[in-house]
Amino acid sequence: MKIIHIKDLEHMIIPDPLCAAIGNFDGVHLGHQKLIEECKRHGYKSAVLTFYPHPSVYLKKIPDYKLITPMEHKSDIFSRMGIDYLILVEFDAEVAKKPKEDFIAWMKSLNIKSCVCGYDFTFGRKAEGTILDLIQEFEFYEVKKFIFDDVRVSSTYIRELLSLGDVSKANRLLGRVFSIRGKIIYGSQKGRLIGFPTANIEYKNYFIPANGVYFVTICLNQVYYYGMCNIGNSPTFNFNLKERVEVNIFGLDADIYGNTLEIFFHERIRPEKAFKDKEELTEQLKKDKEQCYRLSHHINFTK
Repeated sequence: MKIIHIKDLEHMIIPDPLCAAIGNFDGVHLGHQKLIEECKRHGYKSAVLTFYPHPSVYLKKIPDYKLITPMEHKSDIFSRMGIDYLILVEFDAEVAKKPKEDFIAWMKSLNIKSCVCGYDFTFGRKAEGTILDLIQEFEFYEVKKFIFDDVRVSSTYIRELLSLGDVSKANRLLGRVFSIRGKIIYGSQKGRLIGFPTANIEYKNYFIPANGVYFVTICLNQVYYYGMCNIGNSPTFNFNLKERVEVNIFGLDADIYGNTLEIFFHERIRPEKAFKDKEELTEQLKKDKEQCYRLSHHINFTK
């Protein structure tokens, strides 16, 4: 997959005629996947045209907008899907102010011959452009809303599920196991003192699930492990205002600080809670670990 970075809709032509799937694609969920697969069916090289940072950073003035799949992670998913080109448009004030006619002209100059969009896609200044405009200018393929488990699949709904800790349902709508990637950084090291050493993860701008304990699998240096992950503020010891993501990796006893790992969330075991002392906490963590091992018999590593 070739990655092309575009700033201010600069003039550029791609030698291959393209069929482009256009959108934000946060999560690359089942609906997004249907749209992307459609763009591979029409005789042109396939492309995904998306924006970074997410338009909400500029339009809604949210500088730290949380994402189900930050760009690097999303790019890897596109590559595995067999896309030929990933076109990353830097979303800033200039792009936000472009009239729909200018945006369409730029798409044509890029060698886009055909495009695929969701039924509610809008573009251009004040979202004035709609799929009706694209239909007049390109070979156009509309993808209807995607229904799964009797609900419309959307990034917004998946965020709601994650905020409730319902990662198992979020996984069904994503068509994959929700995961976050991050660098292992030094934490309080309190877990080591009670027999449950944890890796503290720098999770940057990921949208993280609700506080609680989760059964997870971990990919570290291309090796997979079972584990349990706590997301929260550590109310029993070493309280912190910002949520921490800490993972206890089963069967691993090594110095892994500075490494990057990926955590796959399969099921929430319980919400986070405060314990009266370390003995009570330790007993609960033993029960949590036993439950994770029971769940491990039914769940593949990344499926």
